[in-house]
Amino acid sequence: MERKSRWQTLYLQRRDRYYAALMFSAKASSLLIARVSVHGDRLEGIIDPCGWLRLAEALISVQTVTVSVDLDLIRRGQVIAADGHIEVLGEVRCERCMGAMPLRLSVTVHSGLAEQESAVLALDSTLEAVIAENGVVAQQAWLEDEVLLALPMIPRCAEWKSGICPVSGLDPLTVVK
Repeated sequence: MERKSRWQTLYLQRRDRYYAALMFSAKASSLLIARVSVHGDRLEGIIDPCGWLRLAEALISVQTVTVSVDLDLIRRGQVIAADGHIEVLGEVRCERCMGAMPLRLSVTVHSGLAEQESAVLALDSTLEAVIAENGVVAQQAWLEDEVLLALPMIPRCAEWKSGICPVSGLDPLTVVK
């Protein structure tokens, strides 16, 4: 009988935990919170943001946007704790020169998913409550909300002072009184 070293045992335990975790697709329209395990699961993947109509209004073009999701989901009683990041690459309109400027967002997610807000607040008041009506989270609406809240309110080219914008190459708009 072969005796395993401490490191081999630790490796096998971590491997088993990794493969035991469910992988939920970020493309799904909803997330059934009853399916998330106590040991932890993952919500990850690339999302096609063409269905995110509110985000499409805020950006120049939703066709050129890349959204990737990487969240850990852990059941803590009646609440699912969701922690991780949403990465967004795209273009937004500069409010100074009205030209296209690159947008790179890394949205930190620290949410609690539950059927009642009181359950989330009782567990951890720092979690942002996401209500799961009848145990189901409207996943795409939730993820889009997270991205929309992270967008700059008045996007501006950071390097621009006056004259031609170094990012877009455009002259700023002139206001005539």
